[in-house]
Amino acid sequence: MHTSLFKKLMPLLLILFIDSMGMGLFFPLLSSLIIDPSLHFLKGEYSLQQRQFIYGVIISVYMFSWFFGAAILGDVSDVVGRKKSLLICLAGAVLGYVMAGLSIAFCSIALMVIGRLIAGFTAGSQAIAQAAIVDLSDANNKSRNMSWMILTLSLGFLLGPVLGGLLSSAKLISWFNYTTPMYFAALISLINIVLLIYLFNETVVSGKKVNLHWLRAVEIFTSAFKHPQVRRLSFILLLMEVGWGAYFSFIVTFLVNNFYFTALQSGLFLSLVALGFSLGSGIVLPLCLKWMSLKHSVIVAFIVAGLTILWMVVANSILISLIVAFLVGMSIAVCYSNLLTMLSNQVSSEEQGWVMGMTGSIGALCFALTSLLGSVVSFLGLNAPMLIGALTLLAGGAVLSKTKVKN
Repeated sequence: MHTSLFKKLMPLLLILFIDSMGMGLFFPLLSSLIIDPSLHFLKGEYSLQQRQFIYGVIISVYMFSWFFGAAILGDVSDVVGRKKSLLICLAGAVLGYVMAGLSIAFCSIALMVIGRLIAGFTAGSQAIAQAAIVDLSDANNKSRNMSWMILTLSLGFLLGPVLGGLLSSAKLISWFNYTTPMYFAALISLINIVLLIYLFNETVVSGKKVNLHWLRAVEIFTSAFKHPQVRRLSFILLLMEVGWGAYFSFIVTFLVNNFYFTALQSGLFLSLVALGFSLGSGIVLPLCLKWMSLKHSVIVAFIVAGLTILWMVVANSILISLIVAFLVGMSIAVCYSNLLTMLSNQVSSEEQGWVMGMTGSIGALCFALTSLLGSVVSFLGLNAPMLIGALTLLAGGAVLSKTKVKN
């Protein structure tokens, strides 16, 4: 890669890394803080069901905020430019991580919720950074730049849980605690602000007036089910996101409840999921496409993910949970990548931007609703979110098998 181009892309790639890292870094820490009574983050006596409910609500607050904020900031970036919008997103990330650290230090649920609201609303940086990378690309380097994007997202997803676990472990360094990963994430977000200011030049200039539509996210979401060519596939994507959301959001609480995992152990476990996802995208996906159609590869991936999660719940074994983590990561990579391709194939070239934005909207809302629903059904049983995830993925495969699509 040319040196001058790499300097321009570096702060954008770091934004993508921070975004994907933040999800993996935060989940194992939050689940341990909420579920493990010995950490004394929650004051008073709470049952495991009540703790899991609080955990799900905090996750859903972030996701709902992301759902509305990403659509609004995406529109803003087309008017005021990518650079200003990304600076807003990074400032929100810094503030959100600092407030999360303070909430842990002072055992304050209120600070945690406010921090998650801010971080979620400004979490639209990933889509804006991707758009900026496309702005900087031409026909000769676009494919290479896209591969850098995927690699950066995969690395963040892979390293985030490990960093969260290591930086919170006092066994490694005496002054490490659960606030350390939050302040670390805030610091690298702050460094990225400086890099963005000095290394990135604006790629979009518009004289239009900013016209905010607060329900823009809802419009984008509902548009998927009004479009005759993508309506059925959008529903299948929704089922995939619900199933994946139930697994990813509650697998750490499953591990803490059943096997008393620490934050470090949970972080390493999520890294195994991320490794499966990375290998699924890079190795398994191309092999699947050699052997079968897009549609059949997704059906098989749905079935593998659903059945292995059921196997994990029934077996209640650490070893099987580790095996399933790897298989689920690979299966979801195949499902997601091929469903996006199938959706893209259903629409014209003029509708490609819309269909990609719509898939992001479905994902954010489904994760939000699944986190909230999972926290409620936990009162029926601590493993209920896992069962919902498995059954929803199997339903996705069944619906797709009856759906006619254009490959």
